[in-house]
Amino acid sequence: MRPREPESGSTETTAPAAEILLVPLIDVNWLVYAPFDPARGYRVDPPDVAKSIGETRALCRRLREQAGGRYILTPHSGTYCRSEYYEGEMLEVYREAVADGAELCVHLHEEIKGAGTRYGEPDHMAAMVQDCKNRLEDAGISPVAYRGGHYAYAPFMNRLLENNDILIDCSCAPGMDYPDREAIWTEAELSAFYLPENPRRPSTGQARSRVFEIPIGSDGGGSAYANILHVEQSDLDNLKRVWAAIRERAKRVERPQIVHSLFHTGSMGQPELAERFRRFLEFVPEHGGAFVTTVMAKAAYDHAVEARV
Repeated sequence: MRPREPESGSTETTAPAAEILLVPLIDVNWLVYAPFDPARGYRVDPPDVAKSIGETRALCRRLREQAGGRYILTPHSGTYCRSEYYEGEMLEVYREAVADGAELCVHLHEEIKGAGTRYGEPDHMAAMVQDCKNRLEDAGISPVAYRGGHYAYAPFMNRLLENNDILIDCSCAPGMDYPDREAIWTEAELSAFYLPENPRRPSTGQARSRVFEIPIGSDGGGSAYANILHVEQSDLDNLKRVWAAIRERAKRVERPQIVHSLFHTGSMGQPELAERFRRFLEFVPEHGGAFVTTVMAKAAYDHAVEARV
């Protein structure tokens, strides 16, 4: 059977005027996944795909209602769950989301429990990106972005993504410095930007790649959970505080800030977390924010740069 023509989500590319353009990023995952946590014995439970299907559908309905379908799904593929979220009924869930305006992202988790990662292996990473991309495209879905698990991104990923015509990345946590995880963002900007050839070095004097980076929203004070828009690992008051810092930055630099927030489908089974996310989504448009897809965010940035020239 000939694969259907890939879909990439809404064709809408014009972002609304706002102080903060927010991409709601949804990690399609399960609990428990803790390959870096010795306190939990590096525990990785097997995925419950049937449960994930229900959780993802419920979350997509919420985002259709609260964010107008403007969000991106990042399905887990990795050492302990290579293809389960890239096959079967999960793909139908993604097609439903794309039909409502959402996007899909290749999202790799190349950790080895208590023994490091494979994020620094170019051949391995190229094969895994290609596998995920092929699976989505065979289902009629065109992935528009990449995201490294635990914010991992080796410098060779620029060329790898360009070669796969994936020109948006959402791996960045500004200020993070975990060399053992290939997560080094000490030179990152706080709002979306084009990655330099080596994202780990100062951008001055470097050519820019074609990969557009959308970092997680940050107050600029570091990469700890308290500093970023990671919904489950914060509380609503702190999320509002981080948001206020981003909004103040937008006013100070007289330029909209483009960032993403993070929530996981596996959290839908915990009512307090699901409610926190609902209230955060409710808060955003009432306080200077607008929901956008990654493609809309990139178009808004490019348009603003052209307007300044």
